Amino acid sequence: MQPYWGEYDSSVIFCEDKYANSHFIAEYYNTLSGLFYFFIALYFFTTKMKKYAYLISLVSIGTIALHGTLRWYGQWIDEMAMLTLMFFYIKDVYYDLKYIYCAMMLGFYMPFHDNYNVFLFLFIFIVIYQYNAVRLIINDEKTRYYLKMYKLSMMIGFTFWLLDRLCFTKIINFHVLWHILSGIGAYNGTQVYHEHRKQLDKAGLKIVKWMKTKKLRNKEIKN
Repeated sequence: MQPYWGEYDSSVIFCEDKYANSHFIAEYYNTLSGLFYFFIALYFFTTKMKKYAYLISLVSIGTIALHGTLRWYGQWIDEMAMLTLMFFYIKDVYYDLKYIYCAMMLGFYMPFHDNYNVFLFLFIFIVIYQYNAVRLIINDEKTRYYLKMYKLSMMIGFTFWLLDRLCFTKIINFHVLWHILSGIGAYNGTQVYHEHRKQLDKAGLKIVKWMKTKKLRNKEIKN
């Protein structure tokens, strides 16, 4: 059967049989499980972290595009979305980080898109960097818990990703499990920033309240 989207030209192919369940979808279960990221994003659309809701939604679109077509353009969307999400995670720790660094990172990635190892090592590096950076904004037990769960889910998820790449069995679709675990990782990771944002808002309200109290006292003294 001729592949609906044309011959595969992504630089990475996964273990799932191709076009086995649908003439229109290259990797059926890997594609459907990409919707899990969108369900995670839906939660954050109801919070002040809408920026991350859009970014995680983009990861969902990229995952579906890659596994649904196995074409280079689907891979670009998928991998650039993942890198961009990680950049914004880091930027929310280092607020003065310039957007030009995101453009430089993506510009470095693009010429090597046909070498999956370049993306893999770049992504692993930026995840480790982001994990170390985010510890700077951990200051209570709740955010510490979310960070631990983020680390645990990403480590187990990456193990499943590796098992899928080895492809020693097709009884278990390990890449679907990677999507689920990394989606849970995205939820817990974003919750760290969400809790941090709420603490900043509370601190801001305290400052506003203090300023109002100070103005009232100054007014009373003058009167």
